Amino acid sequence: MNYRSRKLLDLAHDMPCMASFPHQCQGKSVPCHANDLLFGRGFAYKAPDWAWCAACPDAHDYIDGRKGGWDKEVKRGEWLRAYVRTQNFLWENNLLAIKQ
Repeated sequence: MNYRSRKLLDLAHDMPCMASFPHQCQGKSVPCHANDLLFGRGFAYKAPDWAWCAACPDAHDYIDGRKGGWDKEVKRGEWLRAYVRTQNFLWENNLLAIKQ
């Protein structure tokens, strides 16, 4: 069973889109899960809820392959770039914290 957290996913809704490729950004972000076995995605189930980037619906469509016609490596690279930007945003804005 993969890690699930509604509270963690809900953080995306208050974040800017972290996709840096050209697209018709729609502002409000949604959590865009990894589509890679490396991040725990498998047949018929999503990656864990820690493996997401904040992306507007248009960017999410490109990364998930519903738009753009990108090959697997391009989609992986764009998701990873947005994931790193998402993590930086979450930690720099104190949206995630380590319990002591």
